[in-house]
Amino acid sequence: MTSKSTYEELEQRVQALKKELGSHKNHNSSIQINRQYLEAILNNTNLCIYLKNVDYEYIFMNRHFEYLAQVDYNKVQGKDDFAIFPEAMAQLFRLQDEEVVKHQALIEFEETISLPDGVQTFLTAKFPLFDNECKVSAIGGVCTDITSHKKAEEALLKAHDELEQRVADRTAQLNQKTERLMETNVALKILLEKREEDKKELEEKVIFNVEKLVYPYLEKLKMRCSEKFQQALLKIIQSNLDEITSSFSHNHKNYLSKLTPAQIQIADLIKQGHATKEIASLLNLSSSTIACHRQEIRKRLSLTNKKTNLQVVLAGNS
Repeated sequence: MTSKSTYEELEQRVQALKKELGSHKNHNSSIQINRQYLEAILNNTNLCIYLKNVDYEYIFMNRHFEYLAQVDYNKVQGKDDFAIFPEAMAQLFRLQDEEVVKHQALIEFEETISLPDGVQTFLTAKFPLFDNECKVSAIGGVCTDITSHKKAEEALLKAHDELEQRVADRTAQLNQKTERLMETNVALKILLEKREEDKKELEEKVIFNVEKLVYPYLEKLKMRCSEKFQQALLKIIQSNLDEITSSFSHNHKNYLSKLTPAQIQIADLIKQGHATKEIASLLNLSSSTIACHRQEIRKRLSLTNKKTNLQVVLAGNS
């Protein structure tokens, strides 16, 4: 026969139950507060976050998900994707969920979908939740909007392609210019070669004409002109003709650029060995005039106050 509990024992049990009930209420209150905190965090992020049960029905979605999909969670709670989204989009989400359940691991998907606000690209991380028996009890998803990044990548790729095209076009232009320059160089080389040929041909014609058409008559004049003055003139003519035909590549002597036409004529006679009186007689000038010209020639050739033979210098510049 069991003994009845005393009043004190009953009182103690009642107090214990009250204490346990209070603790339980505090625990539930703490859970409720934590739940509110968690929902506040999830609802104030710019990420789309949701949970589905093993039947792929929504058991949670945050406000950003509702905003982008333009749905009301209270109206779609307990429904799957096929009841919310178009067929193709719902089929894509279902295949992703099945992949997560199959591998029982977090998997990332990049998906471009058409939403009411336009086409957007997301990087979605889907992961399984397990019960006490390590079976998948729910599927969670976190979607990050990477639309702006993808557009930047497309823009960068386009800029890269345009730059490569510009480089290719510029390279082609440079190649064309290079080819034209090479063709021009070849043409110029041909022209220069032709010019040298023409020059050589002209020199040969001049030499031929002087030797065949001038020298014979000059020799006849020498035979008929017996006066010393005439012989001197003929000698000068022949000397000048020899100078012309001796070397066409040295027509312009360095010293000639420093002298006047009259000084050039006198310098040429000095180079041939004529004295001042002979030059004066040939040019019908006074000896003093020729002497002045000689001094000016020495000055212009930087020979003043130098014991240098003017004839030797002029002959050396021939």
